[in-house]
Amino acid sequence: METMKSIPYRYNRPTNLDLVEKPTKTVAVIISCRDGQDKLNLTLASLAAQTYPQKLFAVYVIDDGSNPAIKLPKIRPSKTSIIKFGNSTTKWGKAEATNFGASKLKEEIFWFLDADMVLEPSHLAHHMKWHHEADDYLILGWKRFVQEWNYSPQELLTTLNSGAFQELHPVSEVKEQWEALVTNTDDLRSATLASFRTLVGATFSMTRKSWESVGGYNPEFKLGNDTELGWRTLINGLRYVPEREAHSWHLGLTRIETNRDLVIAHNRPIFANYIPGFGYMRKGSDFDFKVPDFEVLLDCRLMTSQSFHKVVKDLQSSVHTQARYRLMGPWEKLAGRYSVSDDPHEQLRAIYRSCFGDARFTFENLAGNEHLSVNEILSMVKVKATPFVFFTEGNPDEGVIFSGMHAHILSTGNGLEGVVDPLDQRTFIALAPALSRAQKVGGNLQENIQNGWGLRWQDVSQFDFGLPMPRPTVRQFLRMVLGSLKRLKNPGDLLRLAPKALKVLKLKKR
Repeated sequence: METMKSIPYRYNRPTNLDLVEKPTKTVAVIISCRDGQDKLNLTLASLAAQTYPQKLFAVYVIDDGSNPAIKLPKIRPSKTSIIKFGNSTTKWGKAEATNFGASKLKEEIFWFLDADMVLEPSHLAHHMKWHHEADDYLILGWKRFVQEWNYSPQELLTTLNSGAFQELHPVSEVKEQWEALVTNTDDLRSATLASFRTLVGATFSMTRKSWESVGGYNPEFKLGNDTELGWRTLINGLRYVPEREAHSWHLGLTRIETNRDLVIAHNRPIFANYIPGFGYMRKGSDFDFKVPDFEVLLDCRLMTSQSFHKVVKDLQSSVHTQARYRLMGPWEKLAGRYSVSDDPHEQLRAIYRSCFGDARFTFENLAGNEHLSVNEILSMVKVKATPFVFFTEGNPDEGVIFSGMHAHILSTGNGLEGVVDPLDQRTFIALAPALSRAQKVGGNLQENIQNGWGLRWQDVSQFDFGLPMPRPTVRQFLRMVLGSLKRLKNPGDLLRLAPKALKVLKLKKR
């Protein structure tokens, strides 16, 4: 895990960074391709024109079984090589090829690039100004799409060296949905869990340590691997930067534009399995997904079976979300001989017997009566792809509503929201990006979340669980109306009262 020197507040970052005059960081430019030699030649020509020092970057073209095999053209950066990926019937595609090639590289920064891109000469330099500033950035290059081009690699290089990049394509297309995701979040300074969709594979960069920490591409994905990587990098707390000065042209349309319905049908089931951010794909599903919405830690040492079932029922009440449960308690004590009529572990045994056959539940031994600190609890979590962590202990107060806490943290944007009941029992929900960032800084995790994201603890009676106001009964409603009529001094006030009364009746009817 990469250790951060300090913790920024949420997704804040500097403004108007200048290009680095004397850069020092090394870069691996990683291009995975299958066929497409002609477009690749143009991509390499534009890389040869980059202003970032050539001695600091090397280009690695990973050939995923091209026929004929990819060859290096004459116009290319000085340090360019081909990595042949020996694909097979079980290992093939961009994700597998990229993971294979990247595993051999030692440069500090990984820049992932499609093999059909033409880059402005300062493109890489604009990525690197951020990587010289901090280690937790994921930089997105700015691209536009073109459908026609008729220049050779030499003509392209000459044009780029003359400073005429923008003149190459007077007419280009933008992806309005992508740009809206960026613009509506102040260029991702106010990123949300939906912002993972801004990561597309055409041109993005991160540190090698960040790539290794999140585990690279998911090899299960043959399409949409960039989207799934976007989810994990966002959940792991990376700060996304859409760099508007890192200009590029994408040569041709994307696969989804030419085969939209087919690609969506292909991707939808696997997206639902691995990306909780696609909640609408999960709604009402009969299946348990690979990645849940919630990782739930339950301290069962003093918990009754009744409380356990209430917690699970609440967490499973939504058709949009799923959970996995880590049950902590002295489970090894259940192995010995016991009397049904005099069982000191009756409640613990009832909890175990309720769910031991359900794969959503795992059991972790926690003996003794020691009080777990919040930091100890948070340190038990390894952030991967699950966006939220719940914890509760003992027998939570009747007022605790887990779905309400989930809705609340989404609305506040805090990194942790917690409540304490009259018995000093704690229940909290933590946002995974905030926890991941806190863990990378080291030290006091709760303090790091406070400084880097914001947190709040409240008495359970004061917490806003988002419950709707209770609707009056018909009798109560009539009493309210009669009381209001008695107080009316102006007959015209009746006209103002009538619409409100109809609204209440309509809500009551629902």
